[in-house]
Amino acid sequence: MATIERDLPKTDKGLQAYLANVRPPGGREWISLGAGLTICLEPSGAKTFQARLRRQGESNPRRVRIGSFPAVSLADARRKLAEMKSVAKEGRDPALEARRARAGVAKLRTLTDLIGEYLRRRDGQIAFKTHKIERDLLVGVLSPVLGDRLLSDLAPMDFGKAVADYAGRLKREGRSNGTNANKLLAVARRMFKQARGWGIVEGADPTAGLTKPAKESPRDRILFDGKVLVGANASVNELGRLVAALAADPSPVPATRETRLAIRLALILGLRALETSSLEWRAVDIEGAAPSVTITTSKTSAGLRTLPLPQSAIEIFVELRSAAASKAEFVFPSDDGAKRRKHLHPESLSRAFARCCERLGIEGASTHDLRRTCLSGLIELGHESVAERIAGHVPRHVLGRHYDRAARLEPMRAALEAWAVAISDAAARARATPSF
Repeated sequence: MATIERDLPKTDKGLQAYLANVRPPGGREWISLGAGLTICLEPSGAKTFQARLRRQGESNPRRVRIGSFPAVSLADARRKLAEMKSVAKEGRDPALEARRARAGVAKLRTLTDLIGEYLRRRDGQIAFKTHKIERDLLVGVLSPVLGDRLLSDLAPMDFGKAVADYAGRLKREGRSNGTNANKLLAVARRMFKQARGWGIVEGADPTAGLTKPAKESPRDRILFDGKVLVGANASVNELGRLVAALAADPSPVPATRETRLAIRLALILGLRALETSSLEWRAVDIEGAAPSVTITTSKTSAGLRTLPLPQSAIEIFVELRSAAASKAEFVFPSDDGAKRRKHLHPESLSRAFARCCERLGIEGASTHDLRRTCLSGLIELGHESVAERIAGHVPRHVLGRHYDRAARLEPMRAALEAWAVAISDAAARARATPSF
């Protein structure tokens, strides 16, 4: 039957009472409630709110179900009708979006919606530090500029301008040469790639084809020892000065004993700051016939590896073990009351290393340079064949990626022992000519 007009109450309160008491008709009827809202009365007594909508580009209106009365009140029906009209005005299908909502599919309209969903899904799936960097860039930088834009309206020119403006601001403020803007572009690009993979966004990627606004130069800093790793000045022995200072008692550098041992381990084994600070006692074997340590937390899955221990590393673990609590979980536990992690925070290790370098006059070095120094030393000593395995990198060739599953523990042990001897020699030469 067609939609019919009745003498209805003039207020929504009166209409609510009228609908609650109206009798079922002999056949299906629609009552117009104004502004495109109707209610379908069934002979069975069911009452269903419906919207009469015409999407942009359509010539004939159609009915879209809103909900059943009284579970959906008249006020709720009017509110949902307004939302549907907004969706239809944009050319989208409100019925399809309603079905997606009932199926649990996220409704993402603006860039802010996408950022929130992306960060929610990434939380716990990536390292805390990485998640914080992404949140700071997306929420702190991108959202204030483009957050209220509809995803369907975003274009490469929008992201290009946002990234370029951020790079310009960084340069004006002297915070960097704009390289953080490159990170912003990379994070935005990763967000759209992941979102498309999850099936929560459609259409073209508005970050595709954009170029980095700032030129980046890879770090190549290593600590020279004047014998294995020789710089422009062959007399420079930064490596020896550092190790001698870390091992001295009392030490001239501002760091705790445990932190100094952590720095030495990172240098001897070529570990990342995260790998060093999160070492677990259950993964350390210093009593067996072949002492080793297994890296259980790393930046990548390839970084989860087992390394044989040279004698100097064994001595460090023995010293740490003698001072550790009987039920200690981590080799380098956090201070009592720490909230973020149960072990030494990688950033705390990095800051401590920076203070040590400042005290010794070693300029421009970071904890990752310890790893680069170790791997460079291994290659200089002729152990390039196992340097990649020690580093925990994905092999670059097909054989290594798909077929080579050899442990290589003994070749790695020989390489790390040779490097440990080189470190000790550099420290001995530094002690002979103290400069701190």
